[in-house]
Amino acid sequence: MSASEPLENQPDGRKPRSGLQAFALSPKQAQLALLAVSLVIFGLALAPSEPEPPNLLGVDKLKHAGAFLLLTLVARAAWPMAARWSLAVGLAGFGLVIEIAQALSGWGRTASIADLVADLVGVGLGFALLACIRTLRKPAASNRS
Repeated sequence: MSASEPLENQPDGRKPRSGLQAFALSPKQAQLALLAVSLVIFGLALAPSEPEPPNLLGVDKLKHAGAFLLLTLVARAAWPMAARWSLAVGLAGFGLVIEIAQALSGWGRTASIADLVADLVGVGLGFALLACIRTLRKPAASNRS
């Protein structure tokens, strides 16, 4: 099928899925995925490591931002109708819990305000990415009508 051919309904009458929609998760599946991703990130955040000198723009900050960007995308899929601010507050709280746990762990991990800021940057980037995707999809949706 070429891009210029019209899309046909599937044999069961459903509309065909395209692009990212083909991999869409139900909210329940996304909630389970969010739990799994959160546990992995929490475990990695508490895993013993060699102390690193604090810096504002190191690989560690990129890891924090990337992790929270991913968490934001999965959280939005888990609760698609939730207000952005409520998801952002929940994710910020999770970042704070990670920093507190690192401070209390005694495994060579240290709490850092800069890490929390990197988490918030990741949340912001996640919502910005979702807004870009939504903007790019609007013209495509209006062309089908």
